[in-house]
Amino acid sequence: MTTVSVPLGELIAAQRASGAPDVTASSSEMAALRHVLPAASMLLEWPALRRFAVRRLARVRFPAQPQPRAHSWGHARIRWADGTVREGWLRVGEAQGYTGAMPAEIARRLPAGEGRPGARTPAALFGPSLAESCGGEYLLPEPAGPIGRPH
Repeated sequence: MTTVSVPLGELIAAQRASGAPDVTASSSEMAALRHVLPAASMLLEWPALRRFAVRRLARVRFPAQPQPRAHSWGHARIRWADGTVREGWLRVGEAQGYTGAMPAEIARRLPAGEGRPGARTPAALFGPSLAESCGGEYLLPEPAGPIGRPH
């Protein structure tokens, strides 16, 4: 599968919350657009063309389709400075439902006093329990031992 590096918001948030010096995010959907986006971005700097594109996109309708799979997945591969590598997955149900559940859960938690003062991403503020409370499940294989086998 072809992917390209893109600054996906949730991984940038994870980098900021964790203090990791580097996070690389990739997307298979963006790979198909990697040659078109620079030119499109340049053209959309013209206000008249941008307004035209917004009007056209606002009229696009997508027919209802069956859910293509039971779960959506997020994957992380983390390499620490000492060479330690860990991988893990976040499995969620239907992606749009999960995406809608996330701000609703944040809106429920904040008035209940679960937040702390200051500017933080939701992941930094609430930690992994936020994803779990919205139906996410973390799948973390055992860490590899010194010769690459689980211990």
